[in-house]
Amino acid sequence: MESRNLRLVPVMALATAGLMFAGTAGAAAAAPPERSPSTASSTGSEEEASSNWQPDGWYSSEECCHQAGDLGKHYGDWHEYQCKREEKHHGHHDYWWHLYYRS
Repeated sequence: MESRNLRLVPVMALATAGLMFAGTAGAAAAAPPERSPSTASSTGSEEEASSNWQPDGWYSSEECCHQAGDLGKHYGDWHEYQCKREEKHHGHHDYWWHLYYRS
């Protein structure tokens, strides 16, 4: 049983990554221009560094992350935001939604 689980982990990770890429690519193309930064796909830390994105908080669901991002935008805390699904504790396979913003 253990060896079967070990074989499924890479397959599940690949399938999840493919679904995330397909979902974010379609959402970014279909979203209005104002909303597109919040649905942009993850391209790594160099994107955050080059465009001055700042991390804000971790959320257990994409919906909660977008609600927090919308509130921050509404109250003028930031001009735009994006939510990315990332591993919260490196190596523990616990994926959460991370809110990034820029003024």
